[in-house]
Amino acid sequence: MVVIIKLGRIKKGAPLDKNEYGFRIFISRGVGGLRGVNVAEKRQYYDDWWNGRKSGNPDLELAPSKELKDAFIKYKTITWSEYVRRFIDEIKNNPKAQKALETLSNHDGTVTLLCHCEDENLCHRSKIKQMIGDIKKMQSVQ
Repeated sequence: MVVIIKLGRIKKGAPLDKNEYGFRIFISRGVGGLRGVNVAEKRQYYDDWWNGRKSGNPDLELAPSKELKDAFIKYKTITWSEYVRRFIDEIKNNPKAQKALETLSNHDGTVTLLCHCEDENLCHRSKIKQMIGDIKKMQSVQ
């Protein structure tokens, strides 16, 4: 199985083409860039929402906790490196996140991780992509 992980930004008025971006997973805690888009139209922006809550997919979660997201984005009380360290800890200690990573590492085809952050290099989706790559490397060694 070969999975190709892409990163994308979700924002009102610009859904990513499913043919180019494959299975589009929204991995943010909240709707962010989709405020003002009605529920029926939101499905054109993503195929599934892995936020571990009933508003998304309750079984899979790749979104940071609200407290962690707010500390980095809203209040700017922690650095990027501290955010990454704490986010990785959250993922490692979250069974829904572990299930999500396993699901993605065994996916065949293109998957696009979506969030509303402008800079993908300062967004948790870049870390998730890296984690999936690490899992794939370990699988190929075995």
